[in-house]
Amino acid sequence: MLRLNYDARGDILYLGWADKSNSVGDEILSGYVIHTDMDTDEVTGLTVLDFMERYRSGRFNPPPLPIHIDYEVEVIPLATAHIREAVTA
Repeated sequence: MLRLNYDARGDILYLGWADKSNSVGDEILSGYVIHTDMDTDEVTGLTVLDFMERYRSGRFNPPPLPIHIDYEVEVIPLATAHIREAVTA
C-alpha cells in the first residue's frame, strides 16, 4: 500500500510502500532520496525535494521504482490540497 505525505511549506514529498523502520536514505540523484532496507536492500520509499517546483517546471523525473505510482492521480491532488492548507493557515 502506498503511503504518502507532502510538506507544502518545505515542498517535500515523502512516499513509502514498505516498512521503513529499518531503512536508510541515499540521495541517488540531486533532490531524490531512495530509502532501502538495511538488511535486504529492498527499496522502501522515496523522498523528493522541491517536488511541486520540479513538477510544475517539467523537471520532475523520478528514478525507476519497484512499484507503479500514478503521480497525476495519487500524488498531485494531495499535494495541491496541502498547498491550499498551508496558504490559508
